Amino acid sequence: MTRNRPLFGLASLGGLRRYRGLIALVVACVLVQTAAALAGPLVVRQIVGLVEPGAASAIGGLSLLLIAVYAVRSAAAFAVNHYSHIVAFRTCHDLRRAAYAHVQRLPPAWFADRPSGEVVSRVVKDTDEIEPLLADAVYGFVAAAVVAVGVLFVLFWLDPVLATVALLPLPAAVAFIVWQGRRVQPAFEAEATQFAEVQAEVQDNVGGMVEIQGFARERGVLAALARRSRALARRQIANRTLIARFDPAVDGATGISIALVIWAGGLRMASGAVGVEDLIAVLLYIAAVYQPLYVLVGAAESAQEGLTALRRIDALLAIRPEIADRPGAIDPRPVRGAIAFEGVGFAYGDRTPVLHDVSFAVAPGETVALVGATGAGKSTIAALLSRFHDVTGGRITLDGHDLRDLALGPLRESVARVSQDVFLFNATVREVIAMGRPDATDAEIEAAARAAEAHDFIAALPQGYATRVGKRGVRLSGGQKQRLSIARAILKDAPVLILDEATSAIDAATEARLQATLDRLMAGRTALVIAHRLSTVRRADRILVLDAGRIVEAGDHATLMARSGAYAALARTQLGAAA
Repeated sequence: MTRNRPLFGLASLGGLRRYRGLIALVVACVLVQTAAALAGPLVVRQIVGLVEPGAASAIGGLSLLLIAVYAVRSAAAFAVNHYSHIVAFRTCHDLRRAAYAHVQRLPPAWFADRPSGEVVSRVVKDTDEIEPLLADAVYGFVAAAVVAVGVLFVLFWLDPVLATVALLPLPAAVAFIVWQGRRVQPAFEAEATQFAEVQAEVQDNVGGMVEIQGFARERGVLAALARRSRALARRQIANRTLIARFDPAVDGATGISIALVIWAGGLRMASGAVGVEDLIAVLLYIAAVYQPLYVLVGAAESAQEGLTALRRIDALLAIRPEIADRPGAIDPRPVRGAIAFEGVGFAYGDRTPVLHDVSFAVAPGETVALVGATGAGKSTIAALLSRFHDVTGGRITLDGHDLRDLALGPLRESVARVSQDVFLFNATVREVIAMGRPDATDAEIEAAARAAEAHDFIAALPQGYATRVGKRGVRLSGGQKQRLSIARAILKDAPVLILDEATSAIDAATEARLQATLDRLMAGRTALVIAHRLSTVRRADRILVLDAGRIVEAGDHATLMARSGAYAALARTQLGAAA
């Protein structure tokens, strides 16, 4: 899987542009907050300067002004916090949507190489952790930094000497935070990786709980998970220890600054250079000077987690899908269904090739069956026809067009699949059947279910077609899931049909009843039928026998039986004298 430049992350949070109105409002509130923060100590300075007999009225008026100033500052701070969180949450939604949309464009081979829990962690957890980074760290730091810059100007206006003294501890504090921050970044990246591993293991274990319980492996699986979880806990504790060192550095710098200003201010007051009101104003401003560091320290954990998450999302979005539409991709619809494999070779990555020089053609409306031992390449051929992978040699055409020249969406909409391993989402029966045609009416859905011999068991469910099937269809038997899959294919009404062990989980009696339905379903369509049970392929127009990725025999049932080759031997083993 190749990588492209990052699409969104740190360098390309271009989605923020759509919220420029809200961002402008945040900036305006920051400016109001800054003005109020600058005005407060100046009003206090005026009040202290007026402390003398007969000034009660003026002091009272200034005190009311001070209350108003701090009220405005509080309101502006609330607005900054509120609207920055709105922007941050909406940006997280945009990122989550972009990440999931990108994941949907990645081919099955990419998912086969990594646990599903890792992908879930990227799309859900990582995008969520960006919100505190934007709202608390970025906007909070910007607001505090703007106030600090304004305060610096006022400090140097009040007294350059005291302003310089107040800033003496600042470089050391900043240097420590930068030095410590370089250690924190890789530590949090390692934590994110370990967290994703724990999440993936838990998700896999929950999905395989029946097997774990069936083999009485609860203690062993728990011990393995506990080892990962313990390592994660150690990493989390170590990382929080690193973060905890920030607070003493900023607190110490602020305390030293206050002490130095009091010492220097006392000396300058003794010499008559400044008044007590100036010293008090400077002391009030010191907290604002160091406030950006407090914001960074307070948000250090969420900021590091957010930066790590953003880099991980960047890495995900930078993966360039190997299966994608070419420029000027062709919409093949309406599809006639003429399929041709021309010298097709295929290998999964760097592994041993599973198909070698496979060539055959299927005419529109023809039914071709693929038989052979497990691993012969039958399901691989079906996957290539839906372009879940690209061939590594030769080409596949649909109605004369190379599949790689066709638009993926229209291509896959033209193919209906019924596979051995049926995946059902935790949706209602109605939604499961209508997956290929979401706009289908209830009558059409029921008709498809009846045709697939599924209506009777659906009607017996607690809520009929409104019954939820559970995760992966856990509330249904294997045969019931396959019948829903067949109903889904019937309703989709695609011109090309792939039946990959479509009746493997269905009993012989139901299969016999379904066969007539499948025959009607295949009529007028190009059908590719994969089966181990030869009783399901005998009526195919043509049968291809695969062995080790090569076609070794081809013909209809009668022709292949007359040859007494591999197919005939397999048929006699399964069907006996009836063959």
